[in-house]
Amino acid sequence: MYIAVNEMPVKGRELMSILPSAVKRYTCNVNPDEATEMRLIVGKPFTIRYPDGDYYLTPKSVLSRCPAGAVIINQSMMDEMLEKITKSSLYSVKEEIRNGYITIEGGHRVGIAGTAVTENGNVEFIKNISAMNIRIANELKDISNEVIGAVVHDGRPLNTLVVSPPCAGKTTLLRDIARKLSYKGFAVAIADERCELAAMYRGKSPFDLGITTAVMDNCPKDKAMLMLLRSMSPDVIVTDEIGTQSDAEAIRSIMNSGVSVIASIHGRDTAQLEKREHIRELLSMFDTVITLSKRKGAGTVEEIKSNA
Repeated sequence: MYIAVNEMPVKGRELMSILPSAVKRYTCNVNPDEATEMRLIVGKPFTIRYPDGDYYLTPKSVLSRCPAGAVIINQSMMDEMLEKITKSSLYSVKEEIRNGYITIEGGHRVGIAGTAVTENGNVEFIKNISAMNIRIANELKDISNEVIGAVVHDGRPLNTLVVSPPCAGKTTLLRDIARKLSYKGFAVAIADERCELAAMYRGKSPFDLGITTAVMDNCPKDKAMLMLLRSMSPDVIVTDEIGTQSDAEAIRSIMNSGVSVIASIHGRDTAQLEKREHIRELLSMFDTVITLSKRKGAGTVEEIKSNA
């Protein structure tokens, strides 16, 4: 059970404020500060995910391992929360909604599921929203200490790929690597297509990204990387979740320009990735490949492989 012992941390206060009032009223004794996610699904219990598993909020203001008797989410709660996170202006976040998420203050990302409205095969909007997942942003400084020696060699950043399954800490690791490189004097540029790596909100990031770090967000990463290459004179470009052929082409152009790339890709390990031809080509372009898992908790470093 996760109980608040003194004043609720700032992150907790931020997140509690966006919850529907019929949920928020029961969170007075609950400390969400160590949580990783909060899930709201119509007809299902309100759930908070911690590193050791899921807990369910009860009308007695406690978290239980058992979903029986928990607070159940209804459509009016979902509508109220949508009003809060969009500040009553769906139009202002239409572009984000069509991508399935909304980034809110503090760098937290609210994933959205519902009925997609499509036109010519493209998603234009999501209506009848029936599920939201708040992915809680965490900044863990120095989490890259174990790997930074394999990222920087002979005074330059190496082309580095982080291989990781979902929710295994790849984004947090990339963020700390970017911070460290910036404070080492490298010009860093972040291509943040999903507004998660830098988590910019109204032009500002809630994280310490260093003093020489420029961010291009809410832009397809292949285009963002090339724009940053031309406009910001970076020493290194950092981006998250590569995998398409266009990503590979952009990365090749950047590397051929003498600029390093540090990126992540979804996968269990390199053996799994090598089964896909265009991914196999991507792997061969990187000097260092770091594999993460959740075996001992998010951010477990399973392997550091050098191709240099």
